[in-house]
Amino acid sequence: MDHHERTAIRNEGHDPNHPAVVAALDQVKRTLNLHRHLAWTFTAADLDGHAVPR
Repeated sequence: MDHHERTAIRNEGHDPNHPAVVAALDQVKRTLNLHRHLAWTFTAADLDGHAVPR
């Protein structure tokens, strides 16, 4: 966990060293890693004029 992640977690009122916080952050990172290829699979033509969901 880097300095920015620790600061953001503290700003939310949580302890960045708590095991549940560490486990949740690891799960998020694993999930994002599994789906990282999806961000590059769409082109403007694929969207047919529809906005990208935010």
